[in-house]
This record gives sequence, structure tokens and C-alpha cells, in this order.
Amino acid sequence: MSAPFYTVKDVPAQDFIRGYAEYLKKNNKIKIPEWASIVKTGLGQEISPIDQDWMYVRAAALARKIYVRGHWGVGNLTHMFGSVNDNGKHESGSGKVIRYLLQQLESIKVLKKDNKSLLKKGSRIVTKEGQQDLNRIATQVALAARK
Repeated sequence: MSAPFYTVKDVPAQDFIRGYAEYLKKNNKIKIPEWASIVKTGLGQEISPIDQDWMYVRAAALARKIYVRGHWGVGNLTHMFGSVNDNGKHESGSGKVIRYLLQQLESIKVLKKDNKSLLKKGSRIVTKEGQQDLNRIATQVALAARK
């Protein structure tokens, strides 16, 4: 009998994001820049995140978001990772942080730019190797949750 296989869509989002962030941190897949400790995550925020590993978590969330529904660009992702102000106005997320993390995920071959799409040229999609890695992490997370 073959071992069970899970995809990213089969695992709860929070569990997958936590597991993939730990994987990125443990294997030093993403370089954390100097400015990470002082940058805000969006216009609606007052201070930088308190968690030291927030960039790994954001990169994992970006990878999952693009895996589930491909063809995301920086503009759409800044809207998705934004917040709502007190008066109901929507504030965008930080474009620099998202762009930097997308570039880091491209450098480890999880994502790539899609230049074949007519409508969304330059948007990001998951590579074949990236899909295998993400599914492997999802399977590990699902099996750990079953125990």
C-alpha cells in the first residue's frame, strides 16, 4: 500500500503556513534583509511586527495563496494582505515586502513569472518543483496532525 499523499488544498491554511515557514527558516531558504526589523507590513500599521519570524510566515502565506489560485501580481497581493482602517477605508499592504518575498521565492524556484498569459503577463505562478515541495510539506503537516 502506498503512503498517503496530501496537497496544499487538503491541509488547513494555518497549519500549512506554520509548517512551511518553519521549513523555510530551518533550511535558510530566504535571506532576511537588514530593513526587516524596522519596516511596516502595510499603510495601516503603526509599528513593525513583533514576531522575529514574520517574513518566513508572510513568504509561506504568499506561496500558499499563489498555489491555491495562481496568476497573482504584486498589486493584487498588496490588496489581499492589506487591512481596514478605523473609518472603513482599506489600506494596502507593503508592496516592497511582497515584491521582495516573491523574488526570494522565485530564486528558490518555488514561483516563476508567467509571461505566456495574455491578460496577466508577469503574474506569478507555482513551478513544477515548487508544487512538489509544497505538496511534500503539506503531506508532512497532515501526517503530523493525524498522530
